[in-house]
Amino acid sequence: MIALAPTLYLFGAFMLSLLGVFLYAIWRGDEEAEELWWWAAVFATAGASALCYAFRNEVEWLSIIFGNALTLWACGLLWTGILVFVGEPVRPLLALLGGVIWAAGLWRADIHFRISEVSAISAIYEVAAAVQLFRYNRIGGQRLVVSRVTAWIIALQAGFEIALAIAAPFLAVDETSFLTSPYLKYRFLELSGFIAVLGFLLATLSKERLAKRREVAAMIDPLTGLPNRRAFERAVERAKRSAPAPSTAVLVFDLDNFKYINDRFGHAEGDRVLAVFGATATRNTRSSDMLARIGGEEFVAILSPADRTSALAIAERIRSAFIHDAAHLADGAATVSVGVTVLEDATPDLAAMTRVADDALYRAKAEGRNRVIFAGAQRRGDAGILSVTAR
Repeated sequence: MIALAPTLYLFGAFMLSLLGVFLYAIWRGDEEAEELWWWAAVFATAGASALCYAFRNEVEWLSIIFGNALTLWACGLLWTGILVFVGEPVRPLLALLGGVIWAAGLWRADIHFRISEVSAISAIYEVAAAVQLFRYNRIGGQRLVVSRVTAWIIALQAGFEIALAIAAPFLAVDETSFLTSPYLKYRFLELSGFIAVLGFLLATLSKERLAKRREVAAMIDPLTGLPNRRAFERAVERAKRSAPAPSTAVLVFDLDNFKYINDRFGHAEGDRVLAVFGATATRNTRSSDMLARIGGEEFVAILSPADRTSALAIAERIRSAFIHDAAHLADGAATVSVGVTVLEDATPDLAAMTRVADDALYRAKAEGRNRVIFAGAQRRGDAGILSVTAR
């Protein structure tokens, strides 16, 4: 029985090191996922801690001082990796503080208080890590399921550590029988299960976030930073399943003389004109509105709620602001034409509304460009352009 604890901890050190190498290898394959480097360090540090525990029979102070300090540093690194994952500033001094305080003097307490102190400090780091993950559950408007699961697993472990910190003074352990105590065996099994599940969840969490980032990137126009046609089409599909809005407006924009700008001033200048328009339109729409580049020099905005007055005001504000913002580009040749339509008291058919707004846009082009044309407000059952108003 005496040899059981060292054997268990040697096996634990081996498994933890493998997990660390596994996470490090994933990080090397995708160094954008910086959190994986920190989490690889977590398991490498925990493996070194288990190695110290394995030699408790030969060098007792090695496991008591350094084994526990490394355990606390592993918890601090776990919290740091979570901070990196969620995009919060790293706090290395706080991550190291628990192990430093332990090595500075807490290890001198008797065995019961040592167990209590290590459990309490571990719980602080785990609670902090779980809180960060609970707060972070969205990427590009989509929930990361694994972040919630990981947060709950870490929170449950923190709860166990808190209970252990409270119960430690009453445990039937002492210095001489510690290696053969049931506490050590069950504690090892509990930690092994937690660490194995945690390693799997952390790798999955980083992989899922990467997949969400790529999915979001596929929906973004890289030049303007706006949603692209694919994102707009998804918004159209979502609108079909949504409850009717009080009123919805669709604005279709087309940059005037864009081919001339590209031919006369070069495609780099044309790209700058597109980027300026994207920034101008974003600045003059609400955060609740959707603005997308749906191809070439064409953009579309979905405003909800919006009536005729507010839709025309926004369209005119964008048109005039763009002239000012792009005045230094292409010798001031950059202007925009806008088609506007509004649907009231019905579930919006955004595809049909876009076609109506497109018709108004073509009218704006035909009447001389650089203007807003309104295709009259529509209600349930209406079709086509009811009226056209130039602004």
